Amino acid sequence: MAENKFGRMAVSQIKNTAKSCFLLTRQKEKLEKEIAEKQAELDTINTQWEEYQAPIRRMTGGYTTADLLDRVVRDTGKTDKDGRPIKVTTYELKYPETVIPVAVPETAEPSAPAEEAAPAEPEVPAEPVID
Repeated sequence: MAENKFGRMAVSQIKNTAKSCFLLTRQKEKLEKEIAEKQAELDTINTQWEEYQAPIRRMTGGYTTADLLDRVVRDTGKTDKDGRPIKVTTYELKYPETVIPVAVPETAEPSAPAEEAAPAEPEVPAEPVID
């Protein structure tokens, strides 16, 4: 392997660039660390969510509460002692109680568009039409 030798000007340029980019490099490293921490937190939350949803998925054939329910927040028209409106949260079924939504089967490959049928030959009457 050939050995690279930098001249005095090249070394100076490299050092000046490193000095100029130091703050950006430090910010980049800090953000990468924060992203790694947040990703670990997200993974933990996803695991907990999946564990809570597992019985519902078994009972409904793979649906989660988010698929079956809507969260509705209604204002009661009353206020608390601090003057903030009192709201009531309810969870309402998206579908009637006896209906489970139809599952759309997911295919591994997207279906190819159907070939268009060639237009049929127009029918020509055997006898001429007289108006």
